Amino acid sequence: MVVHVALDRPENAGVLDYLGRSRGLGDLPVGQSPDAVDRWHLGTHPRIVERLWDSLDAALPVSGRCVIFGGPALVQPVSGVVLAVGIGTQYALRLLPADLEEAIAGGFEVVHTFQTSGGTLDLRERLGPDWVFGRYDDHEATWLAATYEASV
Repeated sequence: MVVHVALDRPENAGVLDYLGRSRGLGDLPVGQSPDAVDRWHLGTHPRIVERLWDSLDAALPVSGRCVIFGGPALVQPVSGVVLAVGIGTQYALRLLPADLEEAIAGGFEVVHTFQTSGGTLDLRERLGPDWVFGRYDDHEATWLAATYEASV
């Protein structure tokens, strides 16, 4: 089953550009079902895939698991808004403003320097103003479920 990813929604522009076009992966499918995908070959650490598709997806009313430009993601299946994505050894979550504020106050990063490559990713600059790096915190599932509901 292909998951609807809204390519034309302004809130998806940054994340889709970063995941696809800016990395030369624009020809890969968007919204591919995760069912026949090898979790070890998604360009993301398997722990990240497990966190997104097993742990966080379980908190959503309807599964939003899909593959976007070859990587794991969670999408609100009705609106097509991208909720979470795997990025190498990290994952990023789209949060509502109050939850984003709470996350940042609690020490969540919006800018991360990758130890393996030395590259730095500023989520606000590349994905949009409502993104934060995940850190396996218990609040994440609740925050993501709230974003899911608000994104219908």
